[in-house]
Amino acid sequence: MTRLSPTPLKARHSAIPALAGALAAAAYLLGAIVFSIASKGGFPMPAMASADAPAQHQGVRVSRARNFDSLDLPVVGGQTAALATPIDVASSNMSPVLPESAVPSTDPRRRPQIVLVIDDAGLDVAAAERVIALPVRLTLAILPYAEASGPLAVRARASGHDVLLHMPMEPVGLADPGPNALRIGLSDADLQARMRWAMAQVPGAIGLNNHMGSRFTADPRALRVALAAISHENPLFLDSLTTAASRGGAVASGLGLRSIERDIFLDHDLDTVSIRARLDEAVALARENGFAVVIGHPHTLTLETLEAWLAEPGRSDLDFVTAGELADQLHMAEPGLQASLSE
Repeated sequence: MTRLSPTPLKARHSAIPALAGALAAAAYLLGAIVFSIASKGGFPMPAMASADAPAQHQGVRVSRARNFDSLDLPVVGGQTAALATPIDVASSNMSPVLPESAVPSTDPRRRPQIVLVIDDAGLDVAAAERVIALPVRLTLAILPYAEASGPLAVRARASGHDVLLHMPMEPVGLADPGPNALRIGLSDADLQARMRWAMAQVPGAIGLNNHMGSRFTADPRALRVALAAISHENPLFLDSLTTAASRGGAVASGLGLRSIERDIFLDHDLDTVSIRARLDEAVALARENGFAVVIGHPHTLTLETLEAWLAEPGRSDLDFVTAGELADQLHMAEPGLQASLSE
């Protein structure tokens, strides 16, 4: 089939092309003048959209949220997985900004506070009962596999103490943390099942701290999976800091949980002079910073030293508080999530 060529149009002589050319030149010249004035600050240029500019949210402005930078969270669809869902400020368990009068740390009348935590409770019932009988409020961390874990938890709570699950976690090295410990190689389902089982063994526990765990607490993914199994209960996580590489506080905060950290190990050296020196360090730290978190163990020598030290005069300026009380105070005092209605 033969394609027909279009009939060429004949040019018509007219003044219109010349006039159009003149107008185009004038427009070009005017544009150049405008650009020159704007670039020298003569008047502001309109804002240009940028891929780097943060999106503006309607309704509620979040001026400060928790820092998730240290969590190594996976990225899904260009967003950090844990933050892919927008934060609902109204239902968030993050603390709002409180008036200065409501923040405990600003009260000049508050005395220095010491949180005394005794780990490894449950295997020696007599030792645990001796801890419960100490004349100060304290926190008892109970091993979940101890046969007496349930009754001891009930007795400790009835005496006004806090109870924590002392959760076995994998250490660096060959030490055995005990049955049903959290280990890096376990599946997510196994980690969460062990976490829920352990919490059920210590009735009334307000949270947990790690038994050993120098390897496990350094792995943010595994720790996040385990804590997520009970995060709906808003437990307290006390990081025993058995390693400087621990990510416990960051992971707990990322899940919206209350968290505190150990300051001093009381009886790392099982010696009376050393234990008393650690107690003195705890007092000095509490007087300097407002509080100190001390972890000890139910060794006979530790308990004897504690009993003698507590009986001495000169402790009237100190308050012994539980882990839960301190965590609540710190949680209230956090700048937290500041929200205001947009105009």
